[in-house]
Amino acid sequence: MNKKRLFTYLKTQSQSKLLEMLQLAFDTMDTNQRHDVFGGAISEAPTSSVDGEEVLATIEEFYEKSVGGYYYAPFDINSKNFSDIPEETDAWFDEISDYLEDSSKLTDQRDHDVAVQCFKLLHKLIDKMEDGEEIVFADEYGTWMITGDEKRFIKSYLTSLSAILTPEEYANGAIPLIKRDSYESFHNKVYAIATKIANEDQRLLLKRKVKKQGIKTRAR
Repeated sequence: MNKKRLFTYLKTQSQSKLLEMLQLAFDTMDTNQRHDVFGGAISEAPTSSVDGEEVLATIEEFYEKSVGGYYYAPFDINSKNFSDIPEETDAWFDEISDYLEDSSKLTDQRDHDVAVQCFKLLHKLIDKMEDGEEIVFADEYGTWMITGDEKRFIKSYLTSLSAILTPEEYANGAIPLIKRDSYESFHNKVYAIATKIANEDQRLLLKRKVKKQGIKTRAR
């Protein structure tokens, strides 16, 4: 394809025609190509509010597709292709990253009930992925492939948990996040965030449960 001739033609086209072509290009790209081309634009796009029920319905559909094997694309791994990542795996991590961001926006909007429902489904999927269930496929994969501000996602989840749950429920929701952080070298400092966000009753019970279960809260 002659690039010079193409772009000479594109300069003469209307905005609607160019947008139509951009949409077609987006739909034919794989996940990494989309980020290469449009990543800068999406990072600069203004933040908008989200509809809680719409986000929840989308996440519920994503959950069912995930546990149903929609994103699971196994292949025979050998010494030449062991580092390959299937497009389905890239797409799964891209989508869950977007849904974590949308759930955080719900927290920002104080839609705490629906935010908690969304976060619970997403973390349930993350647990399944980490436990080796057939959610995605690659020689190596993990939460490091989730993009976005992980600490923000965790803080948002805990904020919504604290806003609507009893001390017992809050502690039970926070402890799995604290345990995961202990396995990941405490890089998100989840225990400190959880105790700071909690109200007094939630904080006291969480500290007691963490101590009773012998959960590490910081590196030694």
